Amino acid sequence: MSLPLSIDNMFNSTYEGMRAARFKSASEAHNMEASLKELKYSFKTKIVKHKRRGNEFVVMIVGEHNA
Repeated sequence: MSLPLSIDNMFNSTYEGMRAARFKSASEAHNMEASLKELKYSFKTKIVKHKRRGNEFVVMIVGEHNA
């Protein structure tokens, strides 16, 4: 079973070799984490700090989904 299309479209980049979604605010990242928890997906979150652009919140899907 794959991610719903609305969530899958957000994972349009990679980070550390994993599919990733990037967010500018912590609340957006938290909402994505809650959705992934509800779908029982394993994920990892990293905060990337930029001097000029501010913080970026990266949510990565870990491994394959096992429902």
